[in-house]
Amino acid sequence: MSELNPEDRRHIIDKLKQLEDFPDIQLDIVKIAGEANTFRLRVGKYRALFKVYEQEKIIVIAKIDTRKRIYQ
Repeated sequence: MSELNPEDRRHIIDKLKQLEDFPDIQLDIVKIAGEANTFRLRVGKYRALFKVYEQEKIIVIAKIDTRKRIYQ
């Protein structure tokens, strides 16, 4: 995330902090088809892929990138 401008970085971090209340949040989150416990969070032109481990109560951010490059 070092190449992001400060405004985009702050916006993404704010949204990621809201994942603490997953799944009881109102964000643009979609489950990734064919992947177990993997979701996509949309933040403007950026996407964050994350995995949810419910038993351990852990969310792991796997990747953050633009829509164009995130799914490659």
